[in-house]
Amino acid sequence: MSENHTATVDILIRFKNSAATLPRVIEHLENQTYPPTNIIGVDTGSTDGSAEIIRRAGGTVVSWDAPYSHPKVLNFGLGYCRSELVVVLSSHTVLLSPDTIERMVAVMANPAMACVSAKWDDDPYYSDAISWDEMRAKGLKVGSIYSNSMGMLRHSFWQATPFDETMEGSEDYAWAISQLRLGHLCGRMDFPFDYLRSSNDRHHELARSAFLIARRNGLRPAWLGARCTFQNLIKAVLSGDKEARSLHGERLRAWWDVRRGR
Repeated sequence: MSENHTATVDILIRFKNSAATLPRVIEHLENQTYPPTNIIGVDTGSTDGSAEIIRRAGGTVVSWDAPYSHPKVLNFGLGYCRSELVVVLSSHTVLLSPDTIERMVAVMANPAMACVSAKWDDDPYYSDAISWDEMRAKGLKVGSIYSNSMGMLRHSFWQATPFDETMEGSEDYAWAISQLRLGHLCGRMDFPFDYLRSSNDRHHELARSAFLIARRNGLRPAWLGARCTFQNLIKAVLSGDKEARSLHGERLRAWWDVRRGR
């Protein structure tokens, strides 16, 4: 570590039977210009030697034996981290650029910054340093402003406010919004990454989480609204656009579920 790298960085990786992807994840971590101090791996039930891959890289492996839960596993793993800055990674996320961690640390040099992660798309709706005032003015979009698949967070902020263990799968979005409410900022960055895993359709899950988080925090959901979404659903059905039909249909269903208190 160079003399300019004064802040230590821990890496937290949750994994289960990830021997096919972990070597590449670790390789790109080892090539970072700002090398991490510690790697903490949370093994949630591997049988394929994944844990040894973490250990060979100099990391520490801790075991989670209870039923799997995103927020519970993350809270458990973060309890073993000692650095103020922690990169939370999926075992399928490869940070392609060697300066990614260095750039994250630069963003987190602002003491008000609670977290920073990659932008999933090119949508410029939010700024690169989101505040509570901005969120209140613009409303809450579907799709998280912070991701526990490839994000850096401030450990002391997490200690004060751990992940909400009732927000399964959307604990990162809920936590980021809680940080904004406390007067902190949430950063967004452009950096290349590979996500070595195919994901299922999450339209309903993501929309329901956004509507629920918005309701809990008194925020306006930033979406087309029920009427326009229904109109777009009809167009998608008539045109045979299955992806658009799924998107609009599941968002409507999620809106109705939250409206009815489900």
